[in-house]
Order: sequence, then structure tokens, then C-alpha cells
Amino acid sequence: AQATLEAESVAPPCSRGARTMSLGPWQAATGDGEALASSSKEPPGNVYLLSLGFNQDGSCFVAGTTAGFRVYAISPVSEIHRREHSAAFEHRSVSLVSMLFRTNIFAMVTVSDLDPSTGGPNKVQIWNDQTGKFAGELRSRNEVKGVALRKDIIAMVCEYAIYVYTLDKLRVIQHLTTNANNRGLCVLAVASEPWILCCPGQSIGAVRVQVGQDDRQTRVFEAHQTALAALALNASGTLVATASEKGTVVKVFQTSDGQLLYRLRRSARPALISCLIFRHDDRFLGVASSSSTVHIFRLDQATAREDAGLEDRGSGEFSASPGASPAYTPAADPAGSMPPLSPHAPAGIEQFASQIHKAVTKIASHTAAETVSDVVKGVIPTYFNDLRSFAHFRMPDVDSNGQPTVDARSSQTRISGPQLAFHRTEPRLSVLHYSGMLYECSFKPDHDPSLGTQECGLRAAATWFAVRPDFRVQGSGTSATVAGGAGEDDKEAEEWQLL
Repeated sequence: AQATLEAESVAPPCSRGARTMSLGPWQAATGDGEALASSSKEPPGNVYLLSLGFNQDGSCFVAGTTAGFRVYAISPVSEIHRREHSAAFEHRSVSLVSMLFRTNIFAMVTVSDLDPSTGGPNKVQIWNDQTGKFAGELRSRNEVKGVALRKDIIAMVCEYAIYVYTLDKLRVIQHLTTNANNRGLCVLAVASEPWILCCPGQSIGAVRVQVGQDDRQTRVFEAHQTALAALALNASGTLVATASEKGTVVKVFQTSDGQLLYRLRRSARPALISCLIFRHDDRFLGVASSSSTVHIFRLDQATAREDAGLEDRGSGEFSASPGASPAYTPAADPAGSMPPLSPHAPAGIEQFASQIHKAVTKIASHTAAETVSDVVKGVIPTYFNDLRSFAHFRMPDVDSNGQPTVDARSSQTRISGPQLAFHRTEPRLSVLHYSGMLYECSFKPDHDPSLGTQECGLRAAATWFAVRPDFRVQGSGTSATVAGGAGEDDKEAEEWQLL
């Protein structure tokens, strides 16, 4: 991979105040993406979604389209900026785009219908919206699968490698080798010092935690037996959430030693996890998937697994890179080569009961000092011990199979499901859907889990995107109306309620 600045005298993005501007007023932003190979399949003139995602603090989001990209604020929902059909983005599409907080810096993958040399799937281009120019680009011999940003570094993700660059000079400082990573998984801790990056390891289901450029602090541990589908780091980089392609279980580990803290049961039905997100205080974890339900799990010491060592032994194995700290390996499974137990075995519950009986007999014969309860705890399937969701939200206009009434994605999209963002101060969750809808739901943090999973309340819903090229979400400047034609300040007027 090679980083090159354009020949024209344009200062690197951070030297123009990208970091400091995140604390100031909003700066316009733009991005672009790869052209459609089969655009003829879609009606000419319409605009479709290629990528979407929230910024690092969840205050706004960016969408890459077949005509450019758009930036939105979520409180209230409004379109901040649109870069489509302008001089720099004429006949371009944006397949990947990531924004740096609320600054003028955007990293994107673009392809031009007219001049392929100006972009391409093997380049990450840095757009500086303050100058209205591309300030630099990162090149790779392979297709770019993802891009991640924070205030000091940028990570370019290819299928089998990740290249880390300094954001001010676009100088490569790290080259990480991964297992097949077609989803472009790579996450950064936005507030850690030094920077912390999490990505797939070199073996299937493994997670690598890279702490700065010091390989002695690198951590690699086995999280799942199948390939990874989603990753998330909390802001400080102390926790990492993982999900496999199966999508039934989400796990939360300590990044310092690979210790498994939580095993969270999303559902018994497989689904593709599209987003994992920690709340800023690390008390809750949001999970979105290709299903119609969004789950919220509560994370605290009271729900941390006391029996983490008893579950899926292969899912906590930890190893260190050369020169790293000593490896952590859980105790050996006393059951030896005991076959996996499943309450859903084809032969029915009788076969399941027989498996438990044989396993208990085998273990008890080798460990007579153990009590029967201890033995049973070790062989009962982890399904019954997994933590269930604290709250869930069922998206309107989405059927039980996760298919929305309207699908605004392009045929070449990389979008697999909704994206999530927690509110900074209130117990609310924003759900960004590729149908063009943004939902805001609320939950009660003090809900008693013994009463069952709580249903999140729908606070608001807004259409932020439609395929019509002239569509724009209603701005926040529109005057409010209340029931019965009463004045906006009439305290006795009846309040509107969303049905």
C-alpha cells in the first residue's frame, strides 16, 4: 500500500484544523464512491444507497450513494450537506464513506464512470470539504473493503491486510495480516491513548487487539468457532464486542487479557449482525441484525458471568504475539472429547437427556470430589445460561424476515442491516435503516429484568432518504403545529402522539 499526496500544494487534512474543528461549529463534508457495474438494472435518474454509518459520537451520519454522498444530523433529523452532481463528484458514486466526528474530513472509496483513474475500488481518498478538494489518497493493490478513522490515524482495510496511516502526514506505520475479511471489519477506540485497533486475527474466529505500534502489547484470542461478522470497541478500548456469522450469540471480552465477561443471547435463529455499539458509559450494548428486532443488553458487574470459565472453552483462548505478555489459556475441559450438547437435536428431547446423562456419568467417574450440581453446571448447554436482552425494539414496516416495505439500497450495496447510535445523555437509541427511515426508541434503564424483556417505546420516526433525486428531508426550520390548529405556545393544546 502506498500513500500519495496530490501534486498540487494542498496541506494534509489535520494541518488544516480537522481535529480542533470537531469542537467548533459544523463544517460541511463530502464523499464519493465506486460506480455501479450494473447500473442499467436500476431506473435511470434515481439515487440509491451504497453505504451508511454514524460518526464517532453518534451525533450525525453519512450515506454514500450512487451519485455522491449526503450528511445528516439526527437531533432533529435534517440534511446538513449533499455532494452530488457537483464538479468533483460528477458521474461518481461513493461505495464507502467515513466521517471524522463533525469536521470537514471524509475518507471514501469512489469510482468514476468517465475517468476510472480518478478513483477506483483500490483507493481511499481523503476529501477536505473546507477546500473543496481531495487532499490525498491511499493506494492498495487489492480492493478496499473498509476504512476507519480517528483523530490521529486512518486504517485502510483489504481482504487479508490492514494498513494503518498517520492522519496528518498519511504515512504508513503499521501493516496487519488478517484472515479473510470480506466485510472489512476494523474498529478503533475513539478516546484511547495510545490508539487501539481491533480486527480479525489470522485464524477463523480470532480477534486481534493492536495497542499502538508496540507489538509487545498486541493481544490475539479466539472469540468464535466461525468467521467474525461484527466488532465493536468501547471509547476507551477496554472492551470489545464480537459476533460470528451465525449471529445467535454476542460476546464481550476484556481487551487487556482476552477474558470473556459476557455471553449475550440474541436469538436462537441465525441472523447477520450488522452493528454492535457500546453506550458511552459502557452500561448497555446495542445489537442490530438482518432481523426485524434490535436488542439492547445491560452490562454491569451484577450480570457479568461468574461461570465464564465453564462455557465454550475454545471461546476464551488467548495468545500473545511474539514479545507480548504471557498467554492466557482456560482450564482444560474435564469432559475431554465430550460431544456437543444441543437441546434442538433431531432425535428430540429424549436424545438430549441421554446426552446429559452420559456426560454426567463420564465426568463424575473422573472427578468424584465434585458435587452433582457442579457437574451439571458444567455440562448444561450454555444456551440456558446466556444473558437475554434487557430491551428490544421491533422496527415498523419490517416483516419477520427482516425485509422492509421499501428497500433503497443499490444492487451493488455493502449495507447488510441497520446501524445504531445511543443518545449521549438520555436512554434513547437511534436506528438507521436502509429503507430510508430513522427510528428513535426509548427504554427504561431501571427496568427489572425479572419482569422479562422490556419493549422499547417508539419516540419518533422520520424518512431521511428516498430514491427520488429531488427528495430532501424536512428541515428543522419548519414551524411546528399542534392539534386543533392551536398556537405553538398554547400550553392547553392537545399534544400530538405518534401512532
